[in-house]
Amino acid sequence: MKTFKPEMTLDLAIEHLNHIEGETVRKVTPIEMGELSKVFSYRKGDADYVIHFKSNRESLDKQLYIYNKYGAPSLPIPRIHKIGEFGDIHYSISDKVSGTPISALEPEQIRNLIPSLVHHFILINQVSVGDSGEGFGWITPEGKASHRSWLDCLESFFDQEQEGFHHGWKSLYESSFLEQDFFEEVYDTMLGLAQYSPQERYLVHGDFHLGNMLGEDPFVTGIVDWEMAMYGDFMLDVAVLHIWHPMLEFPQRLLQAMTERGVEIPYFEERLLCHQLFKTLDALRFYAKKDDANSYQFIKNRIMSLIDS
Repeated sequence: MKTFKPEMTLDLAIEHLNHIEGETVRKVTPIEMGELSKVFSYRKGDADYVIHFKSNRESLDKQLYIYNKYGAPSLPIPRIHKIGEFGDIHYSISDKVSGTPISALEPEQIRNLIPSLVHHFILINQVSVGDSGEGFGWITPEGKASHRSWLDCLESFFDQEQEGFHHGWKSLYESSFLEQDFFEEVYDTMLGLAQYSPQERYLVHGDFHLGNMLGEDPFVTGIVDWEMAMYGDFMLDVAVLHIWHPMLEFPQRLLQAMTERGVEIPYFEERLLCHQLFKTLDALRFYAKKDDANSYQFIKNRIMSLIDS
């Protein structure tokens, strides 16, 4: 199975950290997080920090923009202290937020956090992001987005000629187990449902699952890893959380909370299905590229259950 993370052993991380910080750091501990970066926590003086090592800098600069623009006491985005590079490795250093990754908690503890999770989601949903004429899609390190509509953004994710990680991805039809007929049929269904998304822009985390959240019963204490943040339809985040953690019944909890506030979410079911298909198609392609047949089949089964439901 392939990996897309930079090479970084614990000993090498300690060596880099001592050089970056200019002093000996303590309690360096790996954090299993994400598919594209190596992450470690450590202590310097009396404070705890987290360092992300990545092969490129752009997403780190983007997270700094997100923190500077939207970080506030009401939005628990960890403070970023420094971005830099050491040799050919890029890094960012942020505060270590108190709490435990919610994905590592016991089911009962997770259930106790759901009201706080809904509360923080609504706070993100209420963030002012400006006029929709300023663009949809990936947020650049300068705070821009390049697409004229959310539909245009969704289509761009599957552009054969896109730059970066998925450039030329359709070659996977020939070089991997990615199934073209199945993929394209689901893709067409997803695009048909995308017409129900609103014209307004919202701040979208982009990878909104329990592994990117920290909690201390009964509160969510941190929402981390904003490198996939976008301007677009917030139902994408609802879909991501529901795909990976359906037992939370988060869509129903959110809908109930919004209804109690007198807020309607138009075309809720259509938008939820659209973005579940979008994320599972993206995952299908990713696992084909990673040569991870078991995860590929798991996602394919999930797609089939979504379509049949």
